[in-house]
Amino acid sequence: MSRQTLHFSWIQILLSRGTPTTRYYEFVISEAVGSPDGFQRPMLVVNNQFPGPLVEVNSGDELVVNVFNQLPNGTTIHWHGQLQNGTNYMDGTNGITQCPIPPGMNFTYRFTINPNQYGTFWYHAHASTQYTDGIYGPLIIHSPSEPIYGQYDREALVILSDWYNVMSSGLLTQYLSVAGIDGSNYGGFNPGAEPPPDSGLINGKMTGSSLDLQPNLRYRLRLINMGTLTEFMFSVDSHVLSVVEADGTSLVPVDVHRVPIHVAQRYSVILTTNQTAGSYNVRAEMQTTCYKLSNPNLNTMVLATMTYGASPTTPNTQDWSDAIPSLCLDLDSTMIVPQIAMNPPNSTDIVQVFMSFQQTTESGGKQTLAFMNSTSWLADSTNPTLLQMSNPGIQTAFDSNQFVIVHDNITVVDLILNSYDDASHPFHLHGHVFWILGEGDGSYMSGVSQLNTINPPRRDTLTIPGYGWIAIRFITDNPGLWAFHCHIGWHMAAGLLMQFASLPSQIQQLQIPPLFEGTMRTAEWRSSGQLVRSTF
Repeated sequence: MSRQTLHFSWIQILLSRGTPTTRYYEFVISEAVGSPDGFQRPMLVVNNQFPGPLVEVNSGDELVVNVFNQLPNGTTIHWHGQLQNGTNYMDGTNGITQCPIPPGMNFTYRFTINPNQYGTFWYHAHASTQYTDGIYGPLIIHSPSEPIYGQYDREALVILSDWYNVMSSGLLTQYLSVAGIDGSNYGGFNPGAEPPPDSGLINGKMTGSSLDLQPNLRYRLRLINMGTLTEFMFSVDSHVLSVVEADGTSLVPVDVHRVPIHVAQRYSVILTTNQTAGSYNVRAEMQTTCYKLSNPNLNTMVLATMTYGASPTTPNTQDWSDAIPSLCLDLDSTMIVPQIAMNPPNSTDIVQVFMSFQQTTESGGKQTLAFMNSTSWLADSTNPTLLQMSNPGIQTAFDSNQFVIVHDNITVVDLILNSYDDASHPFHLHGHVFWILGEGDGSYMSGVSQLNTINPPRRDTLTIPGYGWIAIRFITDNPGLWAFHCHIGWHMAAGLLMQFASLPSQIQQLQIPPLFEGTMRTAEWRSSGQLVRSTF
């Protein structure tokens, strides 16, 4: 694997003042051997780099990425947080918006960045658990219209991720087995217990990542959690962090000592280098209280070094003294106040969903899978739901492993999700930025549970608490099939996903590229004509 590892890279701000342009990238997805945590293992990489290369665009640009698949299995690339209005077929979601890119073939993703979108995003494989093995990287959208533009001097990336010492395919096979990872699935003793990671990484390294800064400047640190299971608690010794962005939404600045960041979430924080010159610890503490199983060999405190005004040394600085919360939750919603105030319109439909882990009757009550209501999702990699709905006639019925809510008119949806699981779950809605109306313990009760409709938080990924509920509101004005799923990789592979089919009559007008349909005929993810859960 290339040593062009993303340490702590300065991001060159584009911000061309002229008309939007086309940004072209080529990705080669391949296998490599690497040792991000000192333990050598096979991994999956983009352009022989880990994490993958930085993609930078301006608002309104056209992004073109030609992806060459050199893996022995199919793959897709999802552009996390991109609205894809009018280009749902470029969302990169296996079994929903496309078939996987077959081995030895390439596929070109081409879409326009929404002119009103800016901030911190990322891309990753969206086929089985492939991104767990290294197929991910940052996507940054620049714009002088961003409210926080001009409020900092420089910027840098901080990529957080958990890491396993073996390929995820083997772990997934074990996770989906009757016994589960440690045998505790059987009998429902510990349903859905995930494999705990072996280490944590900052910018692709367990140790040795460094931040070489200049004194008396304001730095925008773009934090991205590209992990599979772990929520991190991020902090820098002796430096207050001013949170100014969450998932592409600029916020009224709020000062904190620590930032909790769950899987797939992003935050920008402003750090000012105005303390004593020297080296300081940068901390990303893995929140093991989120795990159902423990790993006694896991070092939960991942460290990097920040230095300014002096030569780098091993820091002897101290962590903040205030206690770290024991629950795996998001930053308090009262701290996530959008700078551009926007009250949601009144809802016109309510969708109530219950998520759980259950032992399936097909397995004789022995195998545990994840369910949204009574459906455990299974990707149909040769007949994605987008293609099914693009056929003549408005389709409202799908296979039993597809839970699809259809709206053929622009609708303001209140989505109420209740969790029957004891752990927290970071949920992501493709193609939308939603309002967070409320969250709480227990089950949602209409007219009793408190909701906020006055400039509520807006983002694309939020955490539902264990045995709790969340209420979000979004508008079905973006034609396409949009996944709503837990972003813990193991959980999505076990079926924790549903879909919203917005404006089917417009879906049928989408100009799906011929090459897109050609990959369907080449994909070979079926076994004896029956769908199987991909564990490659």
